[in-house]
Amino acid sequence: MKTFIKNKFIKNSIYLLAILILGSSASFAEQNLSPIQESDALPSNTQYAKINYTAKAFKSAVEGVTNKFTNLNISSSYDDLKRLIFDNENNDYYLMILADKATSLGFFDLAALSFSKISDFEIAQMDSEYTQKLFFPKYKLSSDEILALSEAYSNIEYNDRSNVAIEETLKSRNISLNDYANYILALGYMKTDDIENAKKYIQTAIELNPDNLSYKILQSQVIASTKKNKKALKIVKNTNKTDVGYFPIKQKIESNAEYIKYKTERQPWLKDYHLGYYYYLRNDNSRALRVLQSAITKNNSRNALIYSLMSRIYIKNGDFERANTVAAKAYKYNVSNIDTLLSMGDVAYEHGKYKQALKYYKKASQTRSNATEAKLKLADTYSKLNNTKTSNSLYKNIAKKDNTAYRAYYHIALANPDIELTYLKKSVSINPNFKDGWIDLSRVMIENGNLELAKKYLDNAYYIDGNDFRYYYYQSLLLKKTEELNK
Repeated sequence: MKTFIKNKFIKNSIYLLAILILGSSASFAEQNLSPIQESDALPSNTQYAKINYTAKAFKSAVEGVTNKFTNLNISSSYDDLKRLIFDNENNDYYLMILADKATSLGFFDLAALSFSKISDFEIAQMDSEYTQKLFFPKYKLSSDEILALSEAYSNIEYNDRSNVAIEETLKSRNISLNDYANYILALGYMKTDDIENAKKYIQTAIELNPDNLSYKILQSQVIASTKKNKKALKIVKNTNKTDVGYFPIKQKIESNAEYIKYKTERQPWLKDYHLGYYYYLRNDNSRALRVLQSAITKNNSRNALIYSLMSRIYIKNGDFERANTVAAKAYKYNVSNIDTLLSMGDVAYEHGKYKQALKYYKKASQTRSNATEAKLKLADTYSKLNNTKTSNSLYKNIAKKDNTAYRAYYHIALANPDIELTYLKKSVSINPNFKDGWIDLSRVMIENGNLELAKKYLDNAYYIDGNDFRYYYYQSLLLKKTEELNK
């Protein structure tokens, strides 16, 4: 506990030091601390312009696009999203966010436009490649068809008007060739509990576009609703084999697997476990905890599984005290559960007890052959114990076996200056929401004298987590370098 408090004190001290460094510069104070400063206001509806949004303003603008879409303001949502793409031509990270948002709403032409505006394809490669391969329709949709099918999707998902959506979509031209229209029909029929038609149309969609992941996910959900559990789980098993090198898509596959297990499981407590895991993978931690807490019974062996997952959620929330309490309960009745072992290791690691953490991570890495997270933590711990040869070997081995192991690429980068930039870009290409990758990319750019790019990378880290003390530290270095150049 003392070590834990000491670590917290050190982190807070560094944070305060960074703030003091920043505060010492009057010119920086005048410029304000927020990244991407120049405009909090949205630009005019009648013109496009390259605008530097604050993180807050950009998030608000994207939320506005979503709100209009859910309220059936489809054309206005489309126009606002298109405007955001043109306004943010100078920000690759924002363009990736906008491409993913456009894809989720069915604005596939805008997604393609956003990807085309990205200047550093090395960073956007994974997102662009796998999103277009696994989520775009095969059939080339016209602008009118995109708006019509997006309206149908909004009616189904957000407005409880599936019948209206089905009626309008059935009027589509070339419906026998339009895989996305068949997907929309399947979704609508599933929402109205017309499972036979849902099966029919999703099967057609998959026959027209066998690689589309959205179609496979919907098919698994349709089949699960028919109580054909083995068939639904078989679809999930096959979907899990999809070759994906982009971490956010891998998360979608994993969360759907847990959802299907929840739908097909008959034991109530185990259903809750899988539902809790589904919410956990979707980063809805508060809902996950509520579901799991309601599943606790007097059966300790069952509770061990529930507690193991609860411990992972508490770790994710930074609540190591509670994580330790529930992980200890789980460990008492099941010493081989990977989630329990990871949590026990994480608590020991946070308290600076690296040899103890090593013991738990070793056990966790042996529980299953593809335990990437456990192996990464094992490598991290060897590094803390100054066994860099073993840790570097582990990172390289992990990267060879798991093409979504972005943290492995990150650590390989830090240990090898000659390939540092390439591998740091690889890490954020696999997972654009990996703030450590952006922060170190900024550091490299500061060292190389590319201050403009350093600022962009640092702003991306701030967008992901505005409370990370390292942002303020590197922002101060960036300011000093800028002032030196302007003298």
